[in-house]
This record gives sequence, structure tokens and C-alpha cells, in this order.
Amino acid sequence: MARKKRAKELQPNIKVRLDRRTVITVRDEEKLAFWKEKYPELEVLES
Repeated sequence: MARKKRAKELQPNIKVRLDRRTVITVRDEEKLAFWKEKYPELEVLES
């Protein structure tokens, strides 16, 4: 008999605007800190 698959417990992605036309999605706070170093004026759109 087949076993039921467990649903993955995922964190919501974080949508970030780097400059006026570039929007990216990052997975966690560690990646957000990485992009914050490169683009100090980044803006978090959704978390």
C-alpha cells in the first residue's frame, strides 16, 4: 500500500526591489542580507 506524501513546510519567499526596474525573489534572510550588501537601497515588497 502506498504511503501518503508529506506536505513540505516552506517559508514564504521574500520579494525585493533592487532598483527601479529590477525585482527579485529571495528564499531567506541570509540571502536578503547578501543582496543588501550589494544594493543598500533595496526595498522589501512582500515577505
